[in-house]
Amino acid sequence: MSPKNPLEINILIVIIAQEGNFIRASKKLGVTPPSLTRKVSTLERSIGVKLFDRSTRNVQLTTAGRLFVQESSIALNHAERAWDLARFQAQIETGPYRIGYSPYTHSAFLPLLNGLSPIHSSGDTPSVVVLETANTLELVERVLRGKLHAALGVGPISDEDLWVQRVGREAFSVCLPRNHRLALKPGLTARDLDREMVFWMPRSLQPRFYARVMKYISSLGIQPLFKEVKSEAHALGFAAHGFGIALLPRSASHISHVGTVFRPLTDRYLGIETVLFMRRDQRYGDLKDLVDDLFARLLALKIEIN
Repeated sequence: MSPKNPLEINILIVIIAQEGNFIRASKKLGVTPPSLTRKVSTLERSIGVKLFDRSTRNVQLTTAGRLFVQESSIALNHAERAWDLARFQAQIETGPYRIGYSPYTHSAFLPLLNGLSPIHSSGDTPSVVVLETANTLELVERVLRGKLHAALGVGPISDEDLWVQRVGREAFSVCLPRNHRLALKPGLTARDLDREMVFWMPRSLQPRFYARVMKYISSLGIQPLFKEVKSEAHALGFAAHGFGIALLPRSASHISHVGTVFRPLTDRYLGIETVLFMRRDQRYGDLKDLVDDLFARLLALKIEIN
């Protein structure tokens, strides 16, 4: 094998690195171990550097190998994205249009999504709109790959391939047991959370937003005991049973739960920013009209709760 087929080389080296063993890698690639060994040796001779340190059972990446795999993984990700975009391009023209939203999207936005319909249709039959929900990281990846045409997620989102627009901001509320010492206060600040067990979203769901909130909390010199939970319902349940307090979007305060009360968190620097985003290179034709109409309707709600 010569280095004339870079995609094949990238796949081969990345899989060997992932498996850490030529035998397992050869099975995954559908070749014999001796053949795979020869291909790697040929590649190493052609580029003049060793990519792997071999032993009888395992292989380890050299420094050059780690750099190779790091860049190869990026290249493979872009190649997969290119295939996805090509495959889903037809949906842009004929539908169905797929719109995603985060579980932390303000509840007032959801009726607009449910009532969304294309302004025009390029095909002979009207297009439909399909809604999907996922965390913001997954939404971004799906939009970039063309699996979603647009999405509502939690900011900040920064990617040069995306058109991103803020559509609203929502403050937090704290859900407490009725007999909690803080329940008598009409409003709370982040400092009131010091040393409290606080049930909140997992870091993995919104890592950039989570990091921004943690940075602000740290700047106050306080130490809430954050406990990650999968959903608002779980957070409410834990608060209702007296295990701690729940940090939730202000719009969640309409959810009643026996034995709990909601108090607004008044820190102006704590809030959930909702953004609408889509691929920049897909902002044309019927899809652009659909997303621009949605953007205008979302802005008209004026969800700016501080």
